[in-house]
Amino acid sequence: MTIGQVQATTRSVFDALGNKVQVPVEPKKVVALSEIDYDSTLALRIAPSATIRGRGQGDIPRYLKPIAKQLDSSMELSIVGDIGRPNLEKIIELQPDLIITSQQRPGVMKQLSLIAPTVVTAKRGESWREIFARIATVLNRESEAGLFLEQYHQRLEDVKTNLKNSKNSTVSIVRWNPKGPAYMFNDSFASLIVRDLKLQRPKVQQQKGYHHSRPLSLEALHQIDADWIFLGTLDGTGDAVDAMQVARNSEPFKQLKASRQNQVIPVDGSLWTSVGGPLAALQVLKDIEQAMLKRSEQPAENLQSASIKK
Repeated sequence: MTIGQVQATTRSVFDALGNKVQVPVEPKKVVALSEIDYDSTLALRIAPSATIRGRGQGDIPRYLKPIAKQLDSSMELSIVGDIGRPNLEKIIELQPDLIITSQQRPGVMKQLSLIAPTVVTAKRGESWREIFARIATVLNRESEAGLFLEQYHQRLEDVKTNLKNSKNSTVSIVRWNPKGPAYMFNDSFASLIVRDLKLQRPKVQQQKGYHHSRPLSLEALHQIDADWIFLGTLDGTGDAVDAMQVARNSEPFKQLKASRQNQVIPVDGSLWTSVGGPLAALQVLKDIEQAMLKRSEQPAENLQSASIKK
């Protein structure tokens, strides 16, 4: 193959760390090594050859399974490890032509780069929109990304209009762990969607950061209280789910404002409290709209009854 032929099949891109990488013009076998990488490729109508397990799960994130099945009915998707711990031997067997990933340990990055062109798609502090745009550039799908973002912004405006009577509501975002609940900081993924909607977070949850608090005791449950509590677990079964169910039946939980008003909303924690991408963003909008709109449409006597029952 001549230099001209190589240039015709590859192009230069810059990764999140400023490194210049030669990538295929039209990659055929993509390995996506983070949740937002996988989410973004699916949003761009690309079915990767491999990805990692969702955070705290045994498979891909639950919310992505329907669209993954839609794009690849055979679901010939290889699972190549966990977040931050890719299985290099499995990746070598797949012979990918492109690897997209969050930041890995230097030794792992070096090994990945020997397997295929490897692009770091995200760095600390970037929003899902910025990361999505970079992934679209790497995959040569900028126009598709633009159309998707137009769709998101239209949905956002529609939801804001539908929820205009709830604009002063406070929203708590909680991940329940086996050791107790942790609230998500103000710059975490779902927090950005809540901010887009001009809804408010409780004061204690407005601290800057992209992660979550330490697990709280039952005595500190007031820190997760708000007009609305959206709470979930990373996995759909297991110790965290059991602990959450026990706590929800406790007197301290029943005394929370959101609980008394029947405004505690179970959600998919793998979507709400992890590092979501564009598909997750649309689903968070849908979850909020469905919960708040359904509530606002209840007759006043039903709302009063629900509050009394609590």
